[in-house]
Amino acid sequence: MKDLSWKQWVSVVVLVSAVMLGVGMIMGKTLAETKVGPSEQVVVEDLDEPIYITVYIVGAINKPDVYELPINSIIKDAIEKAGGPTEDADLVAINLARKVQDGEEIIVPAKQVFLSDSGNVNDSGDPNSTVGTNASGKININTASAKELEALPGIGEVKANAIVQYRKDYGLFREIRDIVKVSGIGDVTFENIKDLIVVP
Repeated sequence: MKDLSWKQWVSVVVLVSAVMLGVGMIMGKTLAETKVGPSEQVVVEDLDEPIYITVYIVGAINKPDVYELPINSIIKDAIEKAGGPTEDADLVAINLARKVQDGEEIIVPAKQVFLSDSGNVNDSGDPNSTVGTNASGKININTASAKELEALPGIGEVKANAIVQYRKDYGLFREIRDIVKVSGIGDVTFENIKDLIVVP
């Protein structure tokens, strides 16, 4: 080694440095793959608190008010939060499994009670009862059965069932014109039936 010239010494030093650098890079890569693995993904734990939404629930419930609910809550959760339904709540008229939206107003309807021509009491929980007609002879689109709705001009079986399904999915109609929100019912149909329908 003593006989090496200074140029040869420089070459040796450069070569050794290059080898050490290469070894260091290989060891570093191996260590990183050992800790994480080439096919593994680093999972960052979500420490955020659950997201809440606000709903206003009224109608046939024990404690109508504004409530906060966890996101992805359903109508049933909102009713339970509000103290549960009253005895006269018509839970068949709404879709308890529908997800609620932030800022939504939820109206839980009560069963409608009417006197039939014979003086007997019918309530809207019976799909075969004729409770969808008021004293003036107009059809209540919030309580009428699909069969009763078919009596309206331009409302066949398909559209009648669509009206009933809409009530379950989105709640009761607030005004008669809201019926155009039902799929298949447009302005022309509404003009033909507007004098024959009512809402409470």
